Amino acid sequence: MLENLPCYFVPSFTNERLTIIAKALLEQCYRTDDDLQSDYDSGYSIGCTRFDRQKNCLKNMALEHSWLNISDGSNRLVMNIDGAPFRFTRDNYLAPKKQSSTTISSTEAIQITKFSQSQQLGFDWGDENIDNDTPNKWRFFVDVTEGLEGHDNDYEIFFVGLSALDQPCCVWRLAEHSSISLHSVEGGKPETVKSEPAKTTLPNTEKRRKLSDE
Repeated sequence: MLENLPCYFVPSFTNERLTIIAKALLEQCYRTDDDLQSDYDSGYSIGCTRFDRQKNCLKNMALEHSWLNISDGSNRLVMNIDGAPFRFTRDNYLAPKKQSSTTISSTEAIQITKFSQSQQLGFDWGDENIDNDTPNKWRFFVDVTEGLEGHDNDYEIFFVGLSALDQPCCVWRLAEHSSISLHSVEGGKPETVKSEPAKTTLPNTEKRRKLSDE
């Protein structure tokens, strides 16, 4: 149902756009696992590399898609889709362990204010009229089920709208949308994008090597 989708709250958060971003985040998960196979790699080194690659991948994607922009290019990366801000984090949206997963940075707060004013939207920031059913911040959650020493990991990508009380009130899951047809969202000629079911388990060795060689 439409009311269960992010685009119900923010029209620019379309399934096509979210799928493009989520697939890019997921791809970097597997590429990092493929590349870091040394006995000297640990869960920590793999996790740091994964985050940095995902961050830089999203920043480069902003050069390819007119609707994707950078609000804060630091390690506290804040991106926006047609002005609507979001961040990404490696965490479990049902029980976030990192405070940074739900904290709104100063840059994000400014971008939210600018976007809400441009769209004539209202977000509750103060103590008055806190609405726990309406998102006031959005996150891509990279949910990692770690294998031994960070190898043989399983991944799921979620896009979650969190309320002012940090409760999930809108949850979008890549695995449920990755098979949709991706047309151009620039308004021009449709772009060619291979649409395959989202990988939630590590591919076999042959397929992983093929992906790494592309």
